Amino acid sequence: MKSVMKLSAVALLMAAMPLTANAQFARNNNAPIDATADDIVNSGGTTTLTGQVDVRQGGTRILADKMKIFGGVAGATSNGAASDISRIEATGNFYYITPEQEVRGNNGVYVQATDSFTVTGDVILLQGENVVTGHTLIYNLTTEEARVVGTCKGRRCGSKGRVKILLKNTGGSQS
Repeated sequence: MKSVMKLSAVALLMAAMPLTANAQFARNNNAPIDATADDIVNSGGTTTLTGQVDVRQGGTRILADKMKIFGGVAGATSNGAASDISRIEATGNFYYITPEQEVRGNNGVYVQATDSFTVTGDVILLQGENVVTGHTLIYNLTTEEARVVGTCKGRRCGSKGRVKILLKNTGGSQS
């Protein structure tokens, strides 16, 4: 059985990462996108950033070794607006950071058609002192459903390869 989790922490985190078709990856943020990399190449509607990629919009930041932006140019169109983005692939040392949360993994992919974001490979989701780990994090921005999947199922695995969650008491009374 797949581990399905509807956590307010995950929903809050992923709601902040839409990377919409309007080249906006911080929710309700019209701030400009600032991207740096060792090399940036635009060819045939795909922009590829390589080498210590650092993309920021407002208080949101994405880091990776390489990022490909499909279906549009990371810059502007003739009317000065950001072009449509159909897919973003960030590979190698992927980080998605906001002031409240952080997601780490090997890779991150946003698909505009399904309005979903997937992080794979040793995923760690941090919000405050709460931690969720697994192999894959899938978040549908439309339905706000988050799913964290491990690589092994059942008791025979012990804790290796299974989804783990650590929720710390953030206040209130303790008995």
